[in-house]
Amino acid sequence: MGLDVVATVLTGAAVLLGVWRMVEGVRRDLTTQLGDVRAQIRDVNTRIDNILLADRRQA
Repeated sequence: MGLDVVATVLTGAAVLLGVWRMVEGVRRDLTTQLGDVRAQIRDVNTRIDNILLADRRQA
């Protein structure tokens, strides 16, 4: 194998590794954001439940 082939293979591997790391970073960010959104939804549902319970108690 010539040095050009080795350099090309190593460059390709480095590019793939870089893309993989970038995708993993995006996946982690989205997972974190999804957790935040789920927590916000839980909070809103709790508030709605509290409002509905208060309305039932007044009725």
